[in-house]
Amino acid sequence: MSRANMLVIGVILLLLLALPMVLSPFMTQISITTITYSMLGLAFAFSMRVGLPRMDIGAWWGVGAYTTALLMKAGISFWLTALIGGMISVVMGGLLFSLALPRGMIAFFVFCMVLSMAIYQLFGSVPVFGGWGGTTDVPLPTIGSYVIVSQPSVYYLGLFFLILTIVVYYLFYHSKIGRAWDSINSSPKLASSVGVDVVKYRMANVLIGNFFLALAGSYFVSYYRAAIPSLFSFNAGVYVMIYLIIGGFGHSLIGPILGAVIATFIPEYLRFAQQFQIIISSAIVVIILMFLPMGVIGWLDVRIKPWLMKKKWYARFSNWGVQEMDKPLVIARK
Repeated sequence: MSRANMLVIGVILLLLLALPMVLSPFMTQISITTITYSMLGLAFAFSMRVGLPRMDIGAWWGVGAYTTALLMKAGISFWLTALIGGMISVVMGGLLFSLALPRGMIAFFVFCMVLSMAIYQLFGSVPVFGGWGGTTDVPLPTIGSYVIVSQPSVYYLGLFFLILTIVVYYLFYHSKIGRAWDSINSSPKLASSVGVDVVKYRMANVLIGNFFLALAGSYFVSYYRAAIPSLFSFNAGVYVMIYLIIGGFGHSLIGPILGAVIATFIPEYLRFAQQFQIIISSAIVVIILMFLPMGVIGWLDVRIKPWLMKKKWYARFSNWGVQEMDKPLVIARK
């Protein structure tokens, strides 16, 4: 990574660390929510690297949330519950996805839709999960004797999880596994013909995504202090796909984060219009598709960056850290 990229990342990190000091409590709360949705969007973009648009985001998000809620009420540490929730998601995913992944993308897509609806019904129907009212009064997470209760501390906890997610995804994208994923995304048949085990690499991708989806659920419970079935419905997958469309399919790290910021802040900031959130989000997507088909980041690449490249002061920062990790995403044909 170049010094310019490191400098840009350092400045962004400092700004993120300073946010709770300058934002109002309401805006800090929106930032906390945005962190959760960014983690979900990153997981969706992660699976797209192997040509698998998954609609089961809410299911595994809910598995992590319910695992943390139930185990914390039983007296287990938040950190241990987050790890257990991730492992449960990986094991369950391995068993369930083994039925769908060998049958290709379409079968996986439909399977994820059915799975999301089934787990949603499971959360609401099985008494141990608290019924449709959910599991409430979850204890606060702690670090040693310190209780994470204030908004800034909850924000920093989420920022830690978000950075961890980005770093892990980034390392995978730039590894041998990541190169295999790119070949699968370009053409599963061609990748298979040169010796890439498409099913195995796709399985690894979705199981890694499952772990971090569950981690997002654990974090969600840490500040919401409840796990309610309605939050983990099929609609969660639709919202997450919207984040990537807004941010830009061509950028699997920056795109979903920017999309989550836009799709969360606009409806939430317009407090009087919260009941119309799905309408507002849909309108944003329609506008993006009409005028910015490559997403906001794609528009910046095409329109703004060439103009900046003509500026001498920008020459040193031409590799500014948006495209270095993000190759165009194309849904695989199979």
